[in-house]
Formats: sequence, C-alpha cells, structure tokens
Amino acid sequence: MDQSEATRIAKDAHPAGDARWRASLSLGYAHRDGATVPVRRVHEGPLRIQRGFLPEGPQTWHQVVVHPPGGVASGDALSIEIDAQAGAHVLLTSPGAAKWYRARPPRADRPIDSLEARQTVRIQVRENACVEWLPLENIVFDGASASWRTRVDLAAGAAWIGAELVCLGRPASEERFERGALRWRTEIHRDGRLLFHEQALLRGGDRLLESPAGLGGAPAYGSLLAVAPRALAEDAALLAALRAIDAPGEIAVTALPDLVAVRWRGAQAQEGWRALRAAWALLRPEVCGRVACSPRIWNT
Repeated sequence: MDQSEATRIAKDAHPAGDARWRASLSLGYAHRDGATVPVRRVHEGPLRIQRGFLPEGPQTWHQVVVHPPGGVASGDALSIEIDAQAGAHVLLTSPGAAKWYRARPPRADRPIDSLEARQTVRIQVRENACVEWLPLENIVFDGASASWRTRVDLAAGAAWIGAELVCLGRPASEERFERGALRWRTEIHRDGRLLFHEQALLRGGDRLLESPAGLGGAPAYGSLLAVAPRALAEDAALLAALRAIDAPGEIAVTALPDLVAVRWRGAQAQEGWRALRAAWALLRPEVCGRVACSPRIWNT
C-alpha cells in the first residue's frame, strides 16, 4: 500500500472534527477441494488485509492484517472478526508493532472514559479448522489508556494458537510505564464451554509491575495459548521441551486439561519473540498437524 492510499483510507475513516479512529475488519475462510480459500473480506476505516500467501501449499492460507495509521490513540476503536469454516487453516500476523499512544487529557466535553483506546478480536474456529493468530508486539507508551478483548469460539476438533506480546514504555529510551492503564480480557470456549478466562488491569507505576508475582521489573511480557483436538497436557515430552526453551528472560508453562499456556517476561520484545516463536514451533505440529513455517513478513 502506497502513502496516497493510506492517506485516502485515513480521510475516509477520520471525519473532520472527530479525533477518533473507527475501524473494523471481517474475514472468512473456507476449505474447498483440498485448499483453504478466502470467502469474506469486509472492512470499514483503516484496517486492511494484504494479499495472501501459500508457502506451505494450498491447505494453509497466510495473510497479514494491516492498520495503516500505525498507532492507536485516545478514543480509537478497532474491531476484527475472523471465521474459519470447517476444515480451513489460516495463519494471520501483522507487519509491525502496534503502538498505543499516550491518552489525551480529559476535558469537560471529553470525559475520561472516552479517552480509552480499544481493540476487540472475535475468532470463530469451526469443525476441524485451525487458526493461528500471531500479530507482532504491542508497544504501550507511558500515559496510554488501552483496553483489549479477545474471544475465541472453537467447535469440536478445532485447533487454535494465539500469541500476544507487550512492551510497556520504551526501555531503550529509559521510558517506563509510570502513568496510564492497560486492561485486557481473553476468553476461549469450546462448544459453548469456557476453557480459559483471564482478565487483568495494569496501572502505570503500580507495585505489580515490580512485584515477583507480577512482572518482576520486566518491561516486556507475553503469552502463547494453544488448544488442540487432543489433550496436550498429557504429553510430558512436549511440556518438557517447552520448559527447556533457551531464550533470554523467564519462561513458565501451564498445562490445563484443554489448553497449554506459555508465559514469558523479560527485557525487550525481540527476546520475547525468540521465546514465543520457539514455543510455537514446538506446539504447531501437535496443534495444527504441520511443522513450523514462518510467515514471510517475519523475515523482512
């Protein structure tokens, strides 16, 4: 996408007098004649999808979700919906870090709850389908007010791998997360039954940022969640390999009856991706039935 196209998108979704972005993207994928094919693409505002790739053959569709403005500010709201129909396999990532900017100060005509930047992701994975949701890191600037909500609904035999990596402040510039707030909620369901629910609130300067029970002073943290058609918690060799990943920072692995969670915290996002991508490479054959094949965008 060239600069003129990005500018046109911005003007269309950013009306005069309104400093907030509103953007949505709805994607659908189907399995036809042994191949995964895109069957739905509806967008509004500055969210787009790049042309798909088939580096593993026609069974798996790789695609990149693009947010042309590059950053998310006060009052912005992004909404992404993905529907993988029966038997489809799709891997989605992003071209670069998402930047969450410092919130504007409240005014009499701009209440504080209107200053929160929000992202909602809803993913439907139908029978025997697989979705890999692997966006690059979120950089949450000091003073940002951000809210993320992710819900995944899995049918029988469906599989899911999802990663989230966060960097608070800008450690390279010695900027810490002293003000603002970050809240998130993640829900994963199978056949209407709740498998996993997590919600948290991190406030700038909170003791939890330094506590060993929280981030332990680490400015970056992340997680990778995996749900397979079979019970991964019973695979002792896989769990041992995940716990033995050699990467900077700290890694913890939690094996629930229907889900495996890999947690990481450390000094910088690049180190986090080293850990989480190593975990993804170990989990992918067991979850999706395919060896690791990195999206092209990760090498640029």
